[in-house]
Amino acid sequence: MMTTVTSTTSSVTTTSYSQNRNDFDTDSLVEAAVAARLTRADTLSTKVTANETKIAAYQEMQTLLQTMQTSLSKLRSEPGTSGRSNDVFRDRSAYVTSSTSTTASTILSATVADGTDLGTHSLEVLQIAKAERLGSGSISGRTTALGYSGTFTLGAGTASASVTVTETMTLDDLVTAINAQSTASGVKASVVKVSDGDYMLTLTASATGQSITLTSGSGDDVMTALGVTDSSGDAAVVLQAAQSAKLVVDGVTVERSSNSIDDVIDGVSLTLYRAEEGNSLTLEVENDLSGIMEQIEALVEAYNAFRTFVLTNQTTGSDGTADDSAVLFGDATLRSVSQQMQAILTADVGGVSLSDIGLSFDTSNALVLDSTELEDALLNNFDAVQTLLSYRMEASTSSLQLLRHGNGPDSASFDLEITVDSSGSVTSAGVGGDTSLFTVSGSTITGASGTAYEGLVFVYTGKVSQTVSVELSQGIADSLWQITDTIADSYDGTLTDMISTLKNTNSDLNDRISTIQSNAESYRSYLLEKYARIEAKLAKAQSVLDLLEAINNAESSS
Repeated sequence: MMTTVTSTTSSVTTTSYSQNRNDFDTDSLVEAAVAARLTRADTLSTKVTANETKIAAYQEMQTLLQTMQTSLSKLRSEPGTSGRSNDVFRDRSAYVTSSTSTTASTILSATVADGTDLGTHSLEVLQIAKAERLGSGSISGRTTALGYSGTFTLGAGTASASVTVTETMTLDDLVTAINAQSTASGVKASVVKVSDGDYMLTLTASATGQSITLTSGSGDDVMTALGVTDSSGDAAVVLQAAQSAKLVVDGVTVERSSNSIDDVIDGVSLTLYRAEEGNSLTLEVENDLSGIMEQIEALVEAYNAFRTFVLTNQTTGSDGTADDSAVLFGDATLRSVSQQMQAILTADVGGVSLSDIGLSFDTSNALVLDSTELEDALLNNFDAVQTLLSYRMEASTSSLQLLRHGNGPDSASFDLEITVDSSGSVTSAGVGGDTSLFTVSGSTITGASGTAYEGLVFVYTGKVSQTVSVELSQGIADSLWQITDTIADSYDGTLTDMISTLKNTNSDLNDRISTIQSNAESYRSYLLEKYARIEAKLAKAQSVLDLLEAINNAESSS
């Protein structure tokens, strides 16, 4: 009876345990437990991806705005010395025409510096500058020793250098020795083959309008022996005499030693090529209208690219929700910039609007440029175009210059009362007798913080006290530049800060993800060790059970 009970109990236990053992999948249990721990990491990874997508969108937005800034910076007429060179309204073009059928460019060319006064000048080239060139007598060979020994000094203008000749030196050697000193002497040498067995040494001044001087030193009088100078030391063979350039400018005859002349007309550099007496040339200094048109065209292209970006990020799907391409859908910064730009572009400045210079909007609010209308506006109403686009200051004296306007008034009209002491130093500046509106440092006058003039910085170069009438107006290009600079500046712009914040957030998220993953791996190792111990115990129990089962089967058989 006892044997039967034991056998039955053993049999039941074995069947139950074998079934549990077969269902015990360690790998699946461990992976399920680890996956549960990693769920939070997956959620964080989704946030990282979303942030990376937004970072890319912000970076694209920043690039588009910075591209727009490139043309805006040239159209805004930034005040101050450093900004003036970047002002397309100060760019000048020079046009030279001839009174005859001769092409003017064969006589001279002209370049004009930024900001040069506009106007017309008459020119006539009477004579171009030439460098003196001297020759020697006939020399029978260039590689045969000359047989002379001595020193001589040569030069041009105020320059000079000494050359030493030895008996074994050939004509080629002499040329080499002279040219070795050409930087110091201002004279270069060369050899001309007149015919077989007949050579000539030539000396040429490096600069035009300067005569060559030759002085014998010790030993043989080499230059006289070679026929370059006569017995009196004067040039024996003058191939080309030195002469200055001579031209008539606005009725005044002037001479210069060079054919490159930049000190006759302020801001104008002339290069003379040949003389043609009686041919009256006309030089016109004009605004570089083509350059202005190029920058306006570039602005239109850049703005429309940004406008396309805005529309992409406003796209909705058929269900009315944001499209996958609209990464910045509802973004406050993008919406604000777009609205501010639209308000600026639809406003007028001094009674002038975009429509007056050939610009309009299509149905998607992109800019459309009529080049013919723009060209007509530039030709016939240049000041209106400049007023519409740039920041301008009109002052009753040139002694007051605007250095920068910062966040100063968009437009203003006031009388600035400037006081200087007996030495000519500025002591105070104010409006309506209120000198607290400005601070003074040397010749710099700065709008005081908290006043209507904050952001304005002037430089006064006058030496007497006076009241200066000031008119300020901010054009569309400057207004747009201020917005894009605030938003897109690479150093401290709004987008730079937002991108930095998102990157820092992702860095923190990635640290958390790494921690979760590391902990999950540690948990995996823990579970594997735990289940390994369980399996070892189960295996041991199974061995005992197998033994009991074998004993039971043996007793049942007997």
